[in-house]
Amino acid sequence: MTTAHAAGWDHPDVAALRAAQQAELRALYGDDDIGHEMTGADVVATVLLRDGDVPVACGALRAATELGAGTGELKRMFVVPSHRGRGLARRVLDELERAAPAHGLSRLVLETGALQAAAIGLYLSAGYVPIDRFSPYQDVTTSRCFEKDLSSCDRGGTVGARQAGLPGSMRSDVLDEGRTDGVAGLVVDRLAWLDAEAVALRRLMAQTLRGFYGPVGYFANDDTLAAADLAEAQRALVVLVVRDGTQPLGTLSLSAAPEERAADWGELERLLVLPAARGRGVARLLLGAAEDEARARGMSTACLSTGYRQLPAIRLYLSSGYRIVAPAGERWPELDRLLWFAKAL
Repeated sequence: MTTAHAAGWDHPDVAALRAAQQAELRALYGDDDIGHEMTGADVVATVLLRDGDVPVACGALRAATELGAGTGELKRMFVVPSHRGRGLARRVLDELERAAPAHGLSRLVLETGALQAAAIGLYLSAGYVPIDRFSPYQDVTTSRCFEKDLSSCDRGGTVGARQAGLPGSMRSDVLDEGRTDGVAGLVVDRLAWLDAEAVALRRLMAQTLRGFYGPVGYFANDDTLAAADLAEAQRALVVLVVRDGTQPLGTLSLSAAPEERAADWGELERLLVLPAARGRGVARLLLGAAEDEARARGMSTACLSTGYRQLPAIRLYLSSGYRIVAPAGERWPELDRLLWFAKAL
């Protein structure tokens, strides 16, 4: 039987679990975690889980008022490998969230790494939303940061309507959140990657992405867009366009797997719903059509990536059966705005 206990930061069992967590992070990222010498001086709560007498999980909460009044930071969340997949991390998280109000903390933040797919999936499922990297992680490209406003949760911990404390760029998107009404009579057309209309739609998407992230990456300017179009043409298989009559409403492309993924994977790219069409379920229609295309080509898995500020896209993918996966290849640390997803077909 697994039991939860309040413990001190320096309790021997907690110290051993913290050391194991840091060793695991060092093996994953090749370096010590920023703040690995944390003393625990500002820790207000520490939770220890035991399976019988064996310590199996821990987590801590520190007052992080330098990040804003009422802000706490989750630290040293760890479950021993032999006990993963049993919901213990969620239990530690719930215990720390329950402890927060007693210490005047109504907003919780955390940092985790892009390679820690299970952790990112946990935080998203628990109502945390991605945010810009906070100090001291602002220059750490492998870091991903999240927050949750506890005051916007109901008593069961569910995020309520007040989760609108999000940055403005996260409350709108290049697509809708996946409603399924409004698609009657729409048709899905198929174009080549370099078809003039397909290129023009990708240019519109690039303009929106610049508004989220600035002129960076493949959408930095017309030259980088043109170069990306030519490079991606080698993998692109089909561009799907949803139309109402002759009017395009949105687009999504299917490409062969990037070289760092398995050969029978497919990649979904450049999902866009035009502003006037949002709220009609166009994004979900495109997603289903692209998955059908992938299955017809014998693909086992669809993968994709999206930026951390594109919360409606993240919600759409999670609600459509996609799960967070770790990035692959050598270049992923350069892509510090992305989260990666995959779905078995």
